Amino acid sequence: MEVNFRRDPTIYDGRFANNGWLQELPKPVTKLTWDNAALIAPATAERLEVENGDIIEVTHEGRRLRVPVWITPGQAQDALTVSLGYGRTRAGRVGNATGFNGYVLRGSNSPWFGAAEVSVTGDDYPLVSTQDHWSLEGRNIVRSAALGEYTANPGFAREMEHLKLDKPISLYPPHDYSQGHQWGMAIDINTCTGCSACVIACQAENNIPVVGKDQVSRNREMHWLRVDRYYTGPIDNPDTFLQPLPCMQCENAPCEVVCPVAATVHNDEGLNDMVYNRCVGTRYCSNNCPYKVRRFNFLLYQDWNTESIKMQRNPDVTVRSRGIMEKCTYCVQRINDARIQSKREDREIRDGEVLTACQSVCPTESIVFGNINDPNSRVSQLKAGPRNYAMLEELNTRPRTTYLAAVRNPHPSLPTNTSVGGHTEDHSSGSSDQH
Repeated sequence: MEVNFRRDPTIYDGRFANNGWLQELPKPVTKLTWDNAALIAPATAERLEVENGDIIEVTHEGRRLRVPVWITPGQAQDALTVSLGYGRTRAGRVGNATGFNGYVLRGSNSPWFGAAEVSVTGDDYPLVSTQDHWSLEGRNIVRSAALGEYTANPGFAREMEHLKLDKPISLYPPHDYSQGHQWGMAIDINTCTGCSACVIACQAENNIPVVGKDQVSRNREMHWLRVDRYYTGPIDNPDTFLQPLPCMQCENAPCEVVCPVAATVHNDEGLNDMVYNRCVGTRYCSNNCPYKVRRFNFLLYQDWNTESIKMQRNPDVTVRSRGIMEKCTYCVQRINDARIQSKREDREIRDGEVLTACQSVCPTESIVFGNINDPNSRVSQLKAGPRNYAMLEELNTRPRTTYLAAVRNPHPSLPTNTSVGGHTEDHSSGSSDQH
């Protein structure tokens, strides 16, 4: 077999191993946190008769490393990928004894790849991933088409709706946004690389705690924004789609009607606000959210006493405690800051003046935020485009966060499984149901 050495996508070569934010950040493809693993192809795992977390021993140029495996669709067969930077002993309180030291295998003769022998040990190790299943299974959560299909039918994304309503219906009276602002967001799946810079920016901006590997293993991660990863098509060579998912800021928000203490309410600019000091922790809102974007403080994750941590926090954002539900707020503190500045200057808030934390760091400008009451705003123009769609629109939650469908341009001589959400998804060699 072949072993490949790669810098880790979160802690790089190990220099950031003591950074808790980066240790807990799910890796773009595997979604592993607090660990690294030997990535192997499904066919290789089947041949070795191993599952996720099973420990193998890799021998390379006389050096040995015991490391757990993680089955990764799209990984080359008979090849291992080991990320560097883990297994350190003097990184610091956070970084010590996390993961497995790939440098033990690596030598100067073949620093990036080389031949290796692999044996199965029979032991296992608990790896934690924030995305265990969540495959598309023919659903239209992520929508995509090949370039030729898009050229022939630019409105393909809208035609993938499970249920089309001529007119949105609701038991509740509509909100009047004829005056003032109406905030919204558009996210382009076509340009998102899954780098997760948005997740870290949100964590830094909004005082989101690090909870540790044990709590993440219980599905108690606290990130307000996640990047979902989906596979579709043949399991050995799938298409991979990445989709950032903050709070949808629903117009007909299912969370609001079930809160017994009005801790989550709709404001006159369309935001789904959280009033933290009202929250009594019933978690009814989380149960009623179809997008599962709310987070609950099961334990006292915040350190209230260390002086250096006090100085680290953003003073414009409330620090939450145990028993409080929290979620994305569209960085309402930034909206208020721009509102105050515009009032001082006796003018309207300009388009692009309010940048959410996730938007401000996105290297591909996949995230666009603004006033959808303004037809000339960039977000309004994107939402009016043919690729725009709302996730789970058939539920009639009317989310303020919408997506721009992906358009891929595969080589015409290669088989394609690019169309997602419609009838052309390829399941010939193992569908997304299987991974």
